Amino acid sequence: MKYCKRYLISMMLMLGGMTASAQVTDSTTVEPDGQNPHTTVWRKQQIPLVTSKIRLLTRAYGDSIVLRWIAEDFVSYRYLAQTGVNVLRVKRDTVAGTTGPIDTLAYALKPITMDQFRQKYGELDEQALAAMGAIYGDANDVVPNRDDFAGNSQSLSASQDISYGFAMMVAEWRKDLAYDMAVRLNDRKVERGAIYDYYVQPTVWENGGKLVFEPGVAEEVQNVPYVKEKYQPAMVDSLGTTNGSLAIGWWDGKHSSYEIDRRRTMDSEGKPVSDIWHRITIRPYVSMVEQPEGEDYCLFGDTVSELGMWEYRFWPYDAFGDLNGPAEHSIMLPDVEPPLPPELKVIVIERPDSIDPMAKVIAHIVWRKDSLEQDLAGYRLFYRPMRDDKGLGWQALNFDLLAPADTILSVDMTGKRTGMIYIASYDDTGNESKSLMQQIQLTDYKAPGIPENFIATVRPIVLEREREMVTDSLGTETVTTDSLARDSVVQNTEWAYIDLYWQPLAEDDDIDYFDVAFANDSTHEFLLRNEGGIRQSTYTDSVNLHANQKYIYYKVRAIDQSTNIGQWSHWIQVERPHITPPTQPHLGLSGHDETKGMHMEWIVGMDADMKEHTLYRRLGEEGEPEVIGQWSADTAKVRDYKFVIDDNPPYNAKERYYYWMTSTNASPFVSHSLAVSWKHQGPRTVDVDIHLECNYDIYDKATILGWQVDEKKMPEGDCYWAIFRKGPEDTRFKYYMSVEKDKRTYEEHTLKAGEKAEYYVRLQFDDGRHSSDSETVSIIAPKITKNE
Repeated sequence: MKYCKRYLISMMLMLGGMTASAQVTDSTTVEPDGQNPHTTVWRKQQIPLVTSKIRLLTRAYGDSIVLRWIAEDFVSYRYLAQTGVNVLRVKRDTVAGTTGPIDTLAYALKPITMDQFRQKYGELDEQALAAMGAIYGDANDVVPNRDDFAGNSQSLSASQDISYGFAMMVAEWRKDLAYDMAVRLNDRKVERGAIYDYYVQPTVWENGGKLVFEPGVAEEVQNVPYVKEKYQPAMVDSLGTTNGSLAIGWWDGKHSSYEIDRRRTMDSEGKPVSDIWHRITIRPYVSMVEQPEGEDYCLFGDTVSELGMWEYRFWPYDAFGDLNGPAEHSIMLPDVEPPLPPELKVIVIERPDSIDPMAKVIAHIVWRKDSLEQDLAGYRLFYRPMRDDKGLGWQALNFDLLAPADTILSVDMTGKRTGMIYIASYDDTGNESKSLMQQIQLTDYKAPGIPENFIATVRPIVLEREREMVTDSLGTETVTTDSLARDSVVQNTEWAYIDLYWQPLAEDDDIDYFDVAFANDSTHEFLLRNEGGIRQSTYTDSVNLHANQKYIYYKVRAIDQSTNIGQWSHWIQVERPHITPPTQPHLGLSGHDETKGMHMEWIVGMDADMKEHTLYRRLGEEGEPEVIGQWSADTAKVRDYKFVIDDNPPYNAKERYYYWMTSTNASPFVSHSLAVSWKHQGPRTVDVDIHLECNYDIYDKATILGWQVDEKKMPEGDCYWAIFRKGPEDTRFKYYMSVEKDKRTYEEHTLKAGEKAEYYVRLQFDDGRHSSDSETVSIIAPKITKNE
């Protein structure tokens, strides 16, 4: 149902746009003379709150000018159909620059009656019946008396719009119906090359305020021969799933109905074919493709009996009933229907080597296919392991196609695992069909090898430190800043992690899981550490920090999908982490210079198991910590356990810079230094030369400020323009308004006539810096007399 409504919208867009003006004032229209309704006069009137427009298009042909109009909704059309429209014309004198008298081409033009429709077109003319239904309606004009009155009203409105939309679309195809529906007029009494203005307006102006029409107006229409435009929409195509089926799509936001021709130009083997154009539309074609609002996409589907190259022509109807185009499109239709699939029957596994059953594995695969198509090219067998951990996907077991008459294939499956297989048939065009999948049982008797690159790393279990909240005398909660509590972490003093890593052998592609065993001494019996199978090649163990043993030992083995158990790896020795934290780093000599920044000498511990030292910096209480230096324990030893650091960060007038150092040992435990902080403000004033001017717009009653700067000398950083104002009631300048960095003007409308205000501008940075002030300018709002 919604498609017809879509094409009503499409046509109204073609006739100049659908949306009515919210208000039209001082509109010059042509109206009937009150004394003599068969004459017309110029009248300049105000048309408030237009609720409907008459859309008017004209087309000159040299010997005549055709007018086409449409009311923009069903209710407006019914009103015009009952009361009629006046069609008026004014000739322009291009030499004198004047207009001639008003000619009435039609007065109270209405559609023909229902009886006239029936007599002229008969009961078998479906298009005429649709047009007649839109004009005269039927029982749908009465809303049933039901509880759901609003719902029924909405349903009736939708039904009326659909009927009306279809009728207006029919008027594009049928010029005779357009005349009889009173939406078309042919002005034959015109001079070649002359220029005319046309008006279409209601014969009776509705005075109740519910329907206020804006007349249809077409000005400066020159009577010259019509030249058709090229019709070249963007077109795409696609093939269907059966032979001969296709779809052609195109983008067209202007037309709604089409005539379509086709012919065959080439056979399936590429040989030319002599064929004439055949019109395949019985009545104009209307695309019924469902699409989002605003999309102008049409779709035509067709089915032909023969393959090859087919050419199509699309002729769109325009609002005047003329056929435009054609737009031509060719599409090659290959064979897209695959042959029937084969059926897998039997899979027989053979192991020729009686001593080693894994040395050679042969699979004999049998299938059947009841019918052999004429274009059947052959078969290909595919295999995929049950667990495809490496993402190999389906693998072809034969590269060349098997002959169509073959029914058995022997394949070497040595080294492959239990998985799934299917067989596919192909035709000469490459179309494929697949059999149902079956499992192929390939029992594995070979155990996986010993995993390689078995290593371990130690890390602590850390807990996030909660912020410590304090309450001041006013009851406000704030965060403490001592010892950098916000960025610190608390290490668990009972347990730590040991991360184990290994790699399986490359040829072991069917591993199901791994086992990890541990012992507290290399001479002790190893015990299984994991409760379930480890699917990844990594395992994390948690160990007690208070255990007596200095070392812990681990081994790993692999188990494959056929439950074959591999040998244990050689053990690795891991030094248990301890609970002793490293020596805390501390700050020795330090100092701050407004130009050079911060000077620091950090002293670190000489612990034997020290691992690394890290220096952090943070801006303000809420800033993110930033690593500005990291050194290994060996580097600290070379530097005699002292790090001299000079850091000159960006200036900031609002926040302090905090510095602290951490030391980490092999456990690994972390010690934090106390923090030191400085305020690195730098110069508070930035050198920016600002030239400010001020004017007053007497029409908009606005004070306009404008300023100029040397763009090449604009400083970097987040900033904005701050405007300061001293108004008529102010005793000093006050901050008034901020303006974005990229703007150079500002308007204000607060000054009254005769009042004075003064202004200056400065560039304000988010970090607290600012430029010097511009010069101060003043303005007095002028007093405007009534005559001005």
